[in-house]
Amino acid sequence: MALLTTWPGLLLPIMLLAACAGTPLPTRSAAASPDIGWIDRQFRICGGNDCPAPTRKTLALVDVLPPRPEARSALPEMPQAAIPRATEDDPPAAIIRFLFASSRPATAGQQRLERLTTIAPQYQRIELTGRTDDVGGKAPNDRLARQRAEYVRSWLLRRGVEAEITVRAKGRCCYLDPAPTEAARAHNRRVEVRLAGRRDAIPDHLGAH
Repeated sequence: MALLTTWPGLLLPIMLLAACAGTPLPTRSAAASPDIGWIDRQFRICGGNDCPAPTRKTLALVDVLPPRPEARSALPEMPQAAIPRATEDDPPAAIIRFLFASSRPATAGQQRLERLTTIAPQYQRIELTGRTDDVGGKAPNDRLARQRAEYVRSWLLRRGVEAEITVRAKGRCCYLDPAPTEAARAHNRRVEVRLAGRRDAIPDHLGAH
């Protein structure tokens, strides 16, 4: 009697809990399909016996768990415009001549390099193909062909050219002039420069003629 007089507020919650404990949980019919069940901490569509029966803990979790944020659909990335490539059919924009058995240009080749430096920044892509003559073996000629192309590439980079520069080597395999003469050999000691993708080019659909 003293406890009831001192804590009158405890009597009503105790009676409510006793009533809830005696209330049977709802049962699920096996034939009911489709239905919704609490699976993996979220409501999912299920059917028949695959749906778990609800419990008091489930009902409590539904009230406590915050709603999951909706996943944002990622926007597709816009493809960047591809830089055109030069082909073997395109005439070289410049031919850099080299000395015999050397990766340094001849005097005329050095002058061509100076002129190339003024026009190269106008293009997005530069393709370099190094070549040699037929004197010597395959391995040293292939190596020399690449060294010549790399020389031109380094020259352009040191002068601030920001284009994409590719390097190819065609040594003993691919002579432009196969004649066994000194004139033909001098003609083959070269780096061919092909330019592609002018930066100020206007697409045809914008009115270029």
